[in-house]
Amino acid sequence: MPNLVNVEQCTGCSACANICPKSAIRMIADKEGFYQPVIDDDKCVNCGLCERTCPALSANLPWGTSSPKVNAGWHNLDRKISSSGGMFSAFARGILSEGGSVFGASLNANLVCQHIEILSIDDLQLLRGSKYLQSEIGLIFRTIKARLDDQKKVLFCGTPCQVAGLRKFLKKDYETLLTIDLACHGVPSNAVFKSYINKLNESLNLSTKKQKIQDFEFRRRDGWGMFPSYSVDGSRFVPVYGANALYMKAFDKSALFRKSCYSCYYAKIPRIGDITLADFWGIGRHGVPFKYDTMKGVSLVLANTEKGLNAIKSLDEESFVEERTLDEALIENHNLTNASPCHPQRDEIIQDFLNEQMSLKKIGKKYGLTNRNLKEIIKEYSSKLGLFSFVKRIYNKVKSL
Repeated sequence: MPNLVNVEQCTGCSACANICPKSAIRMIADKEGFYQPVIDDDKCVNCGLCERTCPALSANLPWGTSSPKVNAGWHNLDRKISSSGGMFSAFARGILSEGGSVFGASLNANLVCQHIEILSIDDLQLLRGSKYLQSEIGLIFRTIKARLDDQKKVLFCGTPCQVAGLRKFLKKDYETLLTIDLACHGVPSNAVFKSYINKLNESLNLSTKKQKIQDFEFRRRDGWGMFPSYSVDGSRFVPVYGANALYMKAFDKSALFRKSCYSCYYAKIPRIGDITLADFWGIGRHGVPFKYDTMKGVSLVLANTEKGLNAIKSLDEESFVEERTLDEALIENHNLTNASPCHPQRDEIIQDFLNEQMSLKKIGKKYGLTNRNLKEIIKEYSSKLGLFSFVKRIYNKVKSL
């Protein structure tokens, strides 16, 4: 039987399940909700394809340059409806306008994060916005290969380990494939997130109003700010604070991630994707001033390959791009070069999130996750009073001095 990687090493990229010619591998959720490969002994023919395709077992991958071109940017049509500057949408628009396919993470009607394919600019809204959890890949790598074999242009956006899994599955580079990796902090499971949503429903007493959460935003889409919000009708979003925002508080403290995230092989430069996207945290505060308003969000764009450089050059006229330095980009984007440190009570926190008897308030108090410093108090109250952008602009000016 094949020897696949253990729980500490497996990233859940699903390359093994996609490559198996007998469909003998299924991705099954473990006790923490993270998907792990499970082999069906009756179907397996010991061909060894899964072992040769696993990025964790064979790291022979096409990395980008160790000196990527660094840009700050945004897209005028997408900036106000994206978590950052809307540069993912800018690249996606180019692919879709040429009849190509875009693959990215989306929250479905059950608030499960999974990778999907879109073929129209009208469907871009399905992929916009940050999703701070691991998306289910399913067998979508097979769909991507079919599109590429049909000479279609394809954009794939995902975490670095997912990009690595796709590259290993494809076995070769395709001229029509553009890959975007994200500056990933780490990924919680869909199971933990779903349990959080259930607890949030209870905390907000929505059942007594015959309502339930229909949609969730991990952060605002009209500029920079880390206020999660929910919607019961799919349109109007209401921000949450304190214990009700516990998911993002635990995320920020690296308490919910997959075990392999804490020793991430891809948190480094060179990068695995043609392009790397992130928020350009701290732009203008370190070295060369930035003369534009950053409150609407600014994307950090690393061009890691010649293909990535050409993609930037091909952006439409609604795209703003300004060259910056790699040193500036790395100062406040630690996960570009470092894995997140594991919270010392990570295992217990995940189990309590999954425990139906534990409320958000109890979990927050038990682990000190809702303890607030002066900065967090100011952020919360300025948000509640509608003064967040004003206060943030003053903060940015002071930090730039």
